[in-house]
Amino acid sequence: MSSTLIVLTALLLQTDAARRAPVHAPPQRIIAMAPNTAEVICSLGACDRIVGVSRFCVYPPELLERPRIGGLSDPDLERIIALRPDLLVMRGRVESLDRLSEQLEIGVYRDETDTLRGIEKCVEDMGRLLTREEKATEVVRDFRDRLERIRTRVAGRPRPRVLLSIARDPERIANLLTAGKGTFLDEMLEIAGGVNVFGNLDMFYPQVSPEAIIAQRPDVIIELMPETRLDASTEASLRAQWKQLDSIPAVATNRIHFVTDDNCLIPSPRYVEIIARISGLLHPDEAERHQK
Repeated sequence: MSSTLIVLTALLLQTDAARRAPVHAPPQRIIAMAPNTAEVICSLGACDRIVGVSRFCVYPPELLERPRIGGLSDPDLERIIALRPDLLVMRGRVESLDRLSEQLEIGVYRDETDTLRGIEKCVEDMGRLLTREEKATEVVRDFRDRLERIRTRVAGRPRPRVLLSIARDPERIANLLTAGKGTFLDEMLEIAGGVNVFGNLDMFYPQVSPEAIIAQRPDVIIELMPETRLDASTEASLRAQWKQLDSIPAVATNRIHFVTDDNCLIPSPRYVEIIARISGLLHPDEAERHQK
């Protein structure tokens, strides 16, 4: 299973039933199944407490040398036991990990970062667990300040209608997964100065048809593709696929963008970088003026 699908599966698993198991604070040996919470822990200056990570933890670079314990779909339970964790950090529920944590009395933290406020809460929660409250306050304040600066830059400007593609058939425009109302991706578009064309849908991550996309007539199309190596040939192929929907304003004006940053689907404090990037794509003249 690809890391994009792992992230999306974890997002879809977020429910009120995802309760936290008791955590014996402050934890000293953390296994991070969730790449976003791994980033949060490191932003609080506690990277040294992470003893194992999932294969999808790619930032900061120092985590690349930590023992790998598989992913949500195939956790290496023997290796996890050998690492003697006192805290498991994950998104959603994984039955085998739940059983393991109960049997060995390992604390579990399930982050709920479906919204930008959820990112802040994850920082605050980890700050309390790791006794890094002051640093957590600093990280949250910086996150909010940077978001506000983006909002200010685009305030009063015309808001283009945006189609956000999270995943789809790689060979054609089909089975396209997008973001609905209330998700951090929906909030991201609003802050960046756009309008989510499917932001009226109550499903967090609906799958939409080409006909539905045509009906929405997006001005801009943004594809989030963290696993794609975007060379000239790949980009030409992707653009040719969209040409089949040439009645869409975004296709007619060639306002189609491919964002391949490794964190473009990882809801952590670093996500403000992606929001700034998207804002620049939606309002290129404003981004150019700001850089001068």
